[in-house]
Amino acid sequence: MLYRGFLTLLLFTLACTSVRAQRPAVSYGETRGTAAVLGLDDASMLDQMMFYIPGIGSDSREDLLRQNIKSYMMPIRQAPHPQMEWAYALTGTLEYYQNLNSNFKDNLSPDFLTLNLAAQGKRPTMEDGLRFLVQQGTVSAAIVPYGSPTIPTAVYSVPKYTITNFGYLFRPETRARNRVFETRKALSRGNPVIVELHTDATFSSLRTNAYSTATPTGETHFLTVVGYDGNSETFELRGLFGRHWADAGYVRISYDDFGRLATTGYVLIPKG
Repeated sequence: MLYRGFLTLLLFTLACTSVRAQRPAVSYGETRGTAAVLGLDDASMLDQMMFYIPGIGSDSREDLLRQNIKSYMMPIRQAPHPQMEWAYALTGTLEYYQNLNSNFKDNLSPDFLTLNLAAQGKRPTMEDGLRFLVQQGTVSAAIVPYGSPTIPTAVYSVPKYTITNFGYLFRPETRARNRVFETRKALSRGNPVIVELHTDATFSSLRTNAYSTATPTGETHFLTVVGYDGNSETFELRGLFGRHWADAGYVRISYDDFGRLATTGYVLIPKG
């Protein structure tokens, strides 16, 4: 009897441990610790830190087959030039998280990022912008409007919108099928994915709803992946070329092309 009781207790303990270990992510708004390192590379750490958006992310069979969050995004905007695409992609993604818990829809300023980073005397990159969002944040576009040449003093008395951290879903050395897998996993939990996409020269003037190229010619663009469809094996990406580009500002890319052309993928870890 003593042996049986011990065995029962042991099995119960193992079962509870297994359930805790299988919990893939923290729900949006749930308290969490802050990671010590900016830019998470470790897959298991990123898996624990990535948000699970209630009501959007799901482990149901239907949502594992297809997911699309573009209806939760703010309207399509157009970056004034390619050097600002990364900033528009960042603020557009942060708006998504910020507005989920708000009754109002606030536009955030990409110019606040670029003006601050340019003042540091270097040409800013996506990684610079991500770190700036962690350390300083951005402000409403009502304070620093689109196309603003300067930063007004009013920014010192208004709220800043920051993130806790960010993660690299994949890098150029990641296998193509793993790029597809990690992007689908993030989206299935309700998280948009910013990607660095290699294209040819026709991409910025695209007028069709799908894109494919066998020979990218060195152009690089930043887009946000907002959906996937397992039946057609395609991703839907949000561009920064205005509403008249591709399919009202969005484009579809096959899993195969995505695996070849999307070289780096980022996911934000917003404030809880």
